[in-house]
Amino acid sequence: MTYQSSGIMDLLKEATAVQHRDAERRRLQKEMVTGRLPVDTYRNWIGQMLLLHSALWSGIVACRVSSPALADIVHDEGRHVVNLRADLIALDGDPDEIDPLMATERGLSAIRNTAAQDPLSLLGYNYVLEGSMNGNRFIARVLTPALKIAATTYLDPYGEEQRPVWGAYRERMNAAGFDASQADRIIAAARDMFSTIAALSDELIEEPAQA
Repeated sequence: MTYQSSGIMDLLKEATAVQHRDAERRRLQKEMVTGRLPVDTYRNWIGQMLLLHSALWSGIVACRVSSPALADIVHDEGRHVVNLRADLIALDGDPDEIDPLMATERGLSAIRNTAAQDPLSLLGYNYVLEGSMNGNRFIARVLTPALKIAATTYLDPYGEEQRPVWGAYRERMNAAGFDASQADRIIAAARDMFSTIAALSDELIEEPAQA
């Protein structure tokens, strides 16, 4: 593939722009941003995200020895899994009793297959989920008072450290020195993650019919 940028982080941003915009334009995301998302829907979303994050983190942990770049780059140490579990419990959900929706099941299968066949490409899935924390901070500020429940730890895991944490993540990714083939595979995984999020959003809140 040929892009205008050279660093992997700029490549990812450029190459996934279409999928990123599509995911952000789903009705669920719009209702989250405006604080109009029903508590039940938010609880269901948190549960599905827990499944996806758990599969990704398990894959990263299992493959860190065979693919050292995973250990070098991903430093969250499973905090998103811990935060999602805590938020779900706060919402009276059971983190150990979640049935995956169709989109989630497909995403889980893709993550597990990638962990087994091409561990380095897990970085594409991680890029999307870790990058979402930049916008999630602002969603947390809107949703927290609307929910009337303190259950947005997942959305704002770093607090005032969000910018430096993301900056350090960018530096580690860009310093990894991926070749063209590796970059293409990481980009493909990131696109797949965005598509999974869009499909999951549609399962949780159906998009209105087009006139």
